[in-house]
Amino acid sequence: MRWLILLMLLARPVLAQDLQGNDTPGNWRVTHHQIFGIWNSMCDEREEDGALRQRCYIRRVDVFSPRPNFAAQFLFITPETEGYKVEFGMEAGTLFHPSGFRIEGEAGEVWRTRRPGCVTGLSCVFELDAAQGLIDAMQSGSAFRFTFRDRHGQAQDLTWRLDGFGEAWTDFNTQSRVRNLIPARN
Repeated sequence: MRWLILLMLLARPVLAQDLQGNDTPGNWRVTHHQIFGIWNSMCDEREEDGALRQRCYIRRVDVFSPRPNFAAQFLFITPETEGYKVEFGMEAGTLFHPSGFRIEGEAGEVWRTRRPGCVTGLSCVFELDAAQGLIDAMQSGSAFRFTFRDRHGQAQDLTWRLDGFGEAWTDFNTQSRVRNLIPARN
């Protein structure tokens, strides 16, 4: 039961609700799924009020601590009306080291956040220019590094390799354009 609840919570950022608003994948049909290293480029669709609704996203879900002290962290990138949105999900009670939410490259740190919501396991969303800056850093960096204490008080040090992210980004944008979710290139 805990796994089911967690999976439903992890899906929230991409509005994985049925038409009645219940937190369930409901009637979404996957139309595209490619894996690039640890990065998933996905699209799905469903009928809503007689019209086809489509969405695409890049996803990374890391279940870093199994039962009985289950804990996970995720990232979703979605196209928005203007630009992109990058959303991280951490469990309440997660506390990051001051430099523990960063992207590293060959020459050291490429990007870092100290946003209160991000380093305390609360809301961690980047939009518009902030999202684009983070995406650019993901393309130039070599790994995300997350150093924190999880909700159980256990020290964690996660590395998400960015190998494959550039390919996932290209695939995601191509699939989003095919579905008219972002403008076609001129």
